Amino acid sequence: MSVGADVREIDALREWLAAAAVYKSESEEALASIRLEIRRGIDWVAQQHDQWQQAIRDCEEAVVQAKAELAARRFPGPTGRMPDTTVQERNLRRAEARLEHAREKVVVCKKWLVNLPKIVDETFSGAGHRFAMLLEGEVTKGLAHLRGQVEALDRYAETRPDFAPAPSTSGPEGAP
Repeated sequence: MSVGADVREIDALREWLAAAAVYKSESEEALASIRLEIRRGIDWVAQQHDQWQQAIRDCEEAVVQAKAELAARRFPGPTGRMPDTTVQERNLRRAEARLEHAREKVVVCKKWLVNLPKIVDETFSGAGHRFAMLLEGEVTKGLAHLRGQVEALDRYAETRPDFAPAPSTSGPEGAP
């Protein structure tokens, strides 16, 4: 002969069910938030790439202008003396250095645009997908099962006139 369960804390099960539902919801929101942040990061790198591409074009124009200014100063003046081109040479070197810096940044951005999706896939996508599947499958099934058990206990409690919840441990309501 089987002995029935002496369940007196249905409210505790309801609280557990509610907490598990909140956990599932918050976990799904966290996964969505992580995916969004990853997308933002990749978009940011793409934006940086575009900005550095524009910087290359601007720097190339600056180099052409600096070369033209230097070339214009290399002709002897009316006295036959060569003018000082130190400032123009320095401006050309600076413009070329800025152009080289922008080109290096484009190379770095291209590398990240190729590698970042691979890194995300290796470190997050697999685990994140498995966790999402767990939430969608097992946790959802567990919540449904627990909900069914709570409903069954509620129905059982309604059929038993002698059923009374266990006394609360927080003390009687009318206590001094």
